[in-house]
Amino acid sequence: MYGFLLFSHLTSLMIWVGAIMAIVVMLLLMRKQLGQNGANALSKRIISVFNRFAHPAAFVVLVSGVIMIIRLGMGSDKPFWLDIMEKGGGTIILLFFVLTGILGSKLKKRLSVQSSGSVAMSSYLTVMASFFLLIVALVLIVSLKL
Repeated sequence: MYGFLLFSHLTSLMIWVGAIMAIVVMLLLMRKQLGQNGANALSKRIISVFNRFAHPAAFVVLVSGVIMIIRLGMGSDKPFWLDIMEKGGGTIILLFFVLTGILGSKLKKRLSVQSSGSVAMSSYLTVMASFFLLIVALVLIVSLKL
């Protein structure tokens, strides 16, 4: 059972991080074309597809991680890296759900309303890039078992 949980955890983590990387790269490349021949609609579609991959993957990472930590049954005698993974990882995932949900819906509304000119998407891209860096830092701490 633990092996399956670990597999689910790592696979979902790869999907989640890959989706974040993809959304950042695609929206950065499309930034200059916003307002031209359906670029806004395509950007909205990209955000929707991102949500379909990233949010379920992050949820599986959270659930599988919680179950694995419970199965370890260490109590309060956890090493630092496991404590960071538990508290930091859970916090990152919960913040990810809230912030990407709010900022993504706001950006999709702006893309629907504004048909010409550029749409300010820097806050959304900054949040996405920040989550990417936080996840990579957390994976580094856990993999080095600091």
